[in-house]
Amino acid sequence: MATGQYDDYPAEYAAYVARREEGGVDGDPLGILPRFLALLGDVAGQSVLDAGCGEGYLARVLAGRGARVTGIDISPRLIALARQKTPGGEISYRVADLSACTPEDANRFDAVTTFLVLNDVEDYRSFAAGLASLLKPGGRMVHAFNNPYGAVVREHVANYFDSGAVSPYVGLWEIGIKTYLHHRTLEEYLDAFLVTGLRLTKLADLTGRAIVHEPGSILPEGYLFPRFMLLAFSKPE
Repeated sequence: MATGQYDDYPAEYAAYVARREEGGVDGDPLGILPRFLALLGDVAGQSVLDAGCGEGYLARVLAGRGARVTGIDISPRLIALARQKTPGGEISYRVADLSACTPEDANRFDAVTTFLVLNDVEDYRSFAAGLASLLKPGGRMVHAFNNPYGAVVREHVANYFDSGAVSPYVGLWEIGIKTYLHHRTLEEYLDAFLVTGLRLTKLADLTGRAIVHEPGSILPEGYLFPRFMLLAFSKPE
């Protein structure tokens, strides 16, 4: 994941991701990767876009599963780090704003993925339209992101319908990464992708690391709430 706001914190962000990457797929401390990859399916030999790839965390996982991966991010400094981590060039990286039109890549990819990116994107409608245009007919798309309803539970917003509200990522701020979450309702995210002609194939709540009673949470003691969500789409033939 990453957008331009991460360009000021490349070393801090890379260190944060490295700690998550140590455990491999099954040891993902956020509990996202196993379900995410199962929903994405077999990528061996397929052309896959990791949109908002940051320093290449998911791109490396996908390449390890035999995909021909292209990683695109708006942050030049994170793309530079991603290239350093794959010096053999087995993953193609480039800097681009995926909220802008990229007609040269239209209908190019068998699969498109984002990993904790949607909440960072300000122009989410253009982002959704751009990703849909890059997917081949018959292709699939999977997104992992913060559960929109969790924005209320974790007190990022007081009003769930306050679309566009911006709040700090508290955990990232605590380690020196001053970045912000852009709140949208689930309906808005779904509409942004469905209006492009994509078909929803799965909505999944992730309980791998649930919101519990903690500072910044309104949940009473003993209550659980899914912190993350997956959305999967397909592009009609």
